[in-house]
Amino acid sequence: MPRHPETMVTPNHVLAETRQRMPSPRRLGQCMSRSELADAVNTALNLLYPKRDLTTQYVDHRWVGKLERGEHRWPSEERRAALRHVLGTSTDAELDLYSPRRTETSNNFPGNEIQPPAGSWDETFYQLRAQWHLLVQNDKLFGPEYALIGVTNQLTLIDQLLSDVPTQLRRNLIRLAAQYAESAAWLNQSLNKHSAGHVWTEKALSWATQIADPTMTAWAMYRSSQHWLMAGQPKRSVERVEAAMAYDRQVSAPMRAAIRVQHAHALAASGRDREAMNLLDDAHRWAADRRPGKPEGEHGSYCTSGYIEVHRGTCLRLSRRPNEAIAVLTEALPSIPPLHRQDFALALASKAAAHVAAGQPELAATTAHTALPIARRAGSRRVLHQLAQVGTSVGAHGDLAGVRAFLDDLAEVA
Repeated sequence: MPRHPETMVTPNHVLAETRQRMPSPRRLGQCMSRSELADAVNTALNLLYPKRDLTTQYVDHRWVGKLERGEHRWPSEERRAALRHVLGTSTDAELDLYSPRRTETSNNFPGNEIQPPAGSWDETFYQLRAQWHLLVQNDKLFGPEYALIGVTNQLTLIDQLLSDVPTQLRRNLIRLAAQYAESAAWLNQSLNKHSAGHVWTEKALSWATQIADPTMTAWAMYRSSQHWLMAGQPKRSVERVEAAMAYDRQVSAPMRAAIRVQHAHALAASGRDREAMNLLDDAHRWAADRRPGKPEGEHGSYCTSGYIEVHRGTCLRLSRRPNEAIAVLTEALPSIPPLHRQDFALALASKAAAHVAAGQPELAATTAHTALPIARRAGSRRVLHQLAQVGTSVGAHGDLAGVRAFLDDLAEVA
């Protein structure tokens, strides 16, 4: 299986050596992805300097990558202290923070990373992460029902491994459990199984808070906010997403954007329109496509400028401004990547609902009719449920050709 470029972390040769020896706390580094090591460093900064504002010291996976390549030779005193804490070293000398390119014999240049030994815990962690990425793609390609089978099986395996994993590696496995549980929550929500989605959201939050992981805690709260919004309880939704905002400075930029979008959605559903629009404006600062290269981190990488504007359209609709919503959604829809079928169908469903609110039943029906085969291919029962609601809203206008065609197609698999 090809190696994912961010799967294993080797910031310098001391980490590479720990793959081969020393069952000590230093072995934590060998089983972390770059994003996980960055999270661990940020958590350590908070523990070591509880009374200081460390905003400028927080790191992300790109910083870890630069450390790995020797582009960062000597981090700040605070960051070195956090690295010593995470890696279980007592001196800066043990970190060996010199460029791995300083000699021609170095084995740590990019493309020559040490592979996890077969049958080791390293390999187990690597495979679990690789499977998670694969299952995310399966959701896009084959739908949530197919992906959920794999996620559920992996969660069963992780639950068994939790009783066997060495103490010093338990935190990393719990983080993976939280990550898989959050995915299970999302997939169940897509399948319109809100009770199951809520159960997995709470499990993800429990695991994330157990290890004080800021990224997974914030993301589980984000997912919980979505659950309460779908359940028709926008105030509970606002409470959860505001709790996620407490971790704002410890998460990646795309996550900051995604959390703001959810906050805006919950506020708009609560009647707080102006606050919602301000949050969406702010979200653009952190959008995944505002910076060159691949979006950082594993969560929120879909939150592009176009995604933000799609949700602006939804917020405008919730704010009883349907004509503005239609204009914004029409402009934003082409920005959604074709592979993101569920997002595209959801945006069309929102636009159809805006046409209903604007008193345009035939336009609502034709828009919903466009979304219908996309939602079916995506396997999103949540979107299909919303399209059925549009059908109910335009049902009295069955004499219109566009409405009748949509209702007939909707009834075929009802």
